[in-house]
Formats: sequence, structure tokens, C-alpha cells
Amino acid sequence: MNRISFATTTLLALSLGLAACSSDRLVSVQPKDPAERTLTSNHLGTAAYRLTAGDRLRVTVFDIAAEITEYTVDDTGAIAVHALKPVGVKGLSTREAAAAISNAFAKANLYRHARVSVDVVSFGPFYVMGEITKPGEFAYRPGMSLFAAVALAGGHTYRANKRHVFIRRAADSVETEYDLTSDIAILPGDVVRIPELEL
Repeated sequence: MNRISFATTTLLALSLGLAACSSDRLVSVQPKDPAERTLTSNHLGTAAYRLTAGDRLRVTVFDIAAEITEYTVDDTGAIAVHALKPVGVKGLSTREAAAAISNAFAKANLYRHARVSVDVVSFGPFYVMGEITKPGEFAYRPGMSLFAAVALAGGHTYRANKRHVFIRRAADSVETEYDLTSDIAILPGDVVRIPELEL
């Protein structure tokens, strides 16, 4: 009886261990080359920047005269343009957002032939969590690097893994692992997680 109980317990433990491993595989992501996210990467430039919640936008409508209004991208990724239904702009470039607003005006029979431009006045925040002294929400500045973000958050704790970092972009549902370098760019809406050092 004792042998049977021991065997049953052993099988149960192995099953739980395998289940845990499977779960880890589901939530983990493949590490990426930090070069994909350096401050000098072309896809991180102003023209390629993708709007996210918290961004403050200046919308200029050129008709008979220029009409300039500022809007903040809300949590749903939209801006509440006067006389229009909310216009979704999250994930769009400023040029694409301008086209979306122009199309919305045309569908509403307003400013049928107007030209629209969109500029970013200020950016939404980014977030730092994990093994960091002061985790929380921080104001973004253009050219923000990972090391600058860590410094703003008070630096690493003594338990921090200083070789790897996990970053989830505003448009992503999973975080991506990167080798830690000073040149990794941080963007508005990023969630940066400093993992614990594994001994």
C-alpha cells in the first residue's frame, strides 16, 4: 500500500511539474536582438511612430482658414473630434491618423475638401515594474533609453537580473525578452519589466 501511495504521489508531482513547464512555455516569448530596438533604428523614428493612449495630438484642419485643436488619445485609442464620432487613432502613424480624421469629416459631410495634419504635442507615459526601486508610471521623453528609464525608476534592486529585460509594447499582448544594452529604446505605452536574478 505504501509503495502504491508513493508511486501515485510521484506521478502526481511529475504531472504537475510538466504542467508548470507547459504553462511557462505558453507565456514566455522568444528573445530578440536588441539591435531591432536601438535608438538609431529607422522604425523608431518620428514618421514611423505609432500613436498610443495618452498621446496629446494637435489636429489642424485646413479649409477656408486653419482650425487647430488639441486632443488626447483616450484609453480606447480614440480622440473625440468635435462634431464627429470618436475617431480611432491608436496604432496609426500621424499621417494615417490625419487620413482617418479627413475620411471621418467627409463621411459626416463636414470639411469635404479639407486637408488635415496631425502632430504629437506630448507623448503618453511608459511603465517600469519588477525588480526596480520605484516602480510606476513615468513621463516619456523623445530619445528615452532603457538605462534612462531605469534611472528614473530609482535603479535596480539587489535582486535584479541586470542581463535581461522584458518589454511589452502598447500594441502587443505579450512581452518580449531582450539582452540588456544601454541603447534599447523605450517608447510611449511600453511596459518594462526587470526580472529577478535566477541563482
